[in-house]
Amino acid sequence: MKKKMLTAAFCAAVSMALCACNTTGPAGAKNPTVTVAPTATSAPTATPTAIEEAYAGLPISDYEDYVATTVLPKDYVGMEVEKITEADVDLYVQEVLENNKVRQLKEGPLELGDIAIIDYTGYVDGVAFEGGSEVGRELELGSGGFIEGFEEGLVGAKKGDSVTLNLTFPIDYWAPDLAGKDVVFEVKINSAAAMVVGELTDEFVTNLTQGDYTTVEDFREYATGFLTEQRKYSSIMDYLVENATFGKFNEEYVQEAFALEKEYYAMMYGYDSVEAFEEAFTAEVSAVLWQMVEDEIRRYEQDRVVLYCVAKEQNLSFADEEYTTAIEEYAASNGVTVEELYKLQSEESLRQSMLMEKALEFLLDSIVEVEKEAE
Repeated sequence: MKKKMLTAAFCAAVSMALCACNTTGPAGAKNPTVTVAPTATSAPTATPTAIEEAYAGLPISDYEDYVATTVLPKDYVGMEVEKITEADVDLYVQEVLENNKVRQLKEGPLELGDIAIIDYTGYVDGVAFEGGSEVGRELELGSGGFIEGFEEGLVGAKKGDSVTLNLTFPIDYWAPDLAGKDVVFEVKINSAAAMVVGELTDEFVTNLTQGDYTTVEDFREYATGFLTEQRKYSSIMDYLVENATFGKFNEEYVQEAFALEKEYYAMMYGYDSVEAFEEAFTAEVSAVLWQMVEDEIRRYEQDRVVLYCVAKEQNLSFADEEYTTAIEEYAASNGVTVEELYKLQSEESLRQSMLMEKALEFLLDSIVEVEKEAE
């Protein structure tokens, strides 16, 4: 597995959020993430195009400036890394299963996290109101898709039950004529299902990977390779970044990219300002999120600095023909043209990025796998 080091501007412009907080395995299989998404209340004023243009204007680094002031740790070539064991693969498989639960029909009482197919009608002052009825609605209890008390009120109900919910619309409800009003919902439970951890079968593997892998054996082989490359990458990059001495550093890039990322988050959730986003999320949650974003941006830049310095220290280089092939493959893999890449960054900057990728391949190829020591 190659760990592509995307160019700073291009990565930001086409990948939405720099600090995506999950690790993706095979198609459709993602490691657990926790998302707290407030309800969108206002239309964004920034467009994706505007955000991309802003990213393209970031103060991109000339990594040659860092070579003289960055001191790399010693002995980073030929690092020893423990081999992935069957136990490591078992843990990964279990994580995939838990993160891709399967639906199982149930006759017993509903619990939070269960799925119900419902018919419902809402009444205000005894009259059914427009938009307050639906037939065959699929609802995950606890998802927050309905007003407070609706989903919680279905807990304990079973397939075939009818439930009456006496609730009140929030004062700030989006429909002014319903805001703060008492409402009665009549709900029929048509079917119920629980989300349960399934088994790793050939059918599960085929569905999960969309046919890329069709047997349990193939999937475990894939998992071994994926985990091996993941361990190699994290081991060498963590070692370099944590033990390098950074002199000059493009803090201006970090701060400007951080400001743009905050604007992007606000836009994606439908808020017209970072302040409105923070109010919806609460200051505490926003502070945690922003720290994660800033840390990811800073680490991204540190990764690039050490890789460029490794390339220079190891006298790695690109012949013109080799660079042309690499940049064409890079553009194709990201669904753009070379010309579009050059609109975002200069050829000099792209050559530096390609050199970083070559340094990463050099480092990964140098790693020596060793058996895990007996405990």
